[in-house]
Amino acid sequence: MTMATIKEDYVSFEVAKLLKEKGFDEYCSKSYFKMDKTLKESGFSEWEKVNEIKAPTQSLAIKWLREVHNIFIEIGTSIDLNGNYHFSYTILDNECKYIRRGYSDFDWNYEEAAETAIKYCLENLI
Repeated sequence: MTMATIKEDYVSFEVAKLLKEKGFDEYCSKSYFKMDKTLKESGFSEWEKVNEIKAPTQSLAIKWLREVHNIFIEIGTSIDLNGNYHFSYTILDNECKYIRRGYSDFDWNYEEAAETAIKYCLENLI
């Protein structure tokens, strides 16, 4: 039996830019650079520090939204009337009041649901 390799999921370049615009400035081991949308190890030269866009994991971005902005994201599954599973997200405020719920189509996965929820929060709530 071989062991699967599990890797971290980082936010997309577009979401990383939104996070930067909204004040995200936490340590990240990966970054995008303005000239290149490829995910790379965070820079150490002065040019890299000036031109990098920090790329947090989706988990860190969700935690930042929760701890800094009191926005809570839940990712779950739902079943439609045909018995098909869908991923969904729910966004709540700090009093657990419902803000938004989004349902996926058939090709969404957990990470895509998380990315969509993070992006919605950054574009509409902050």
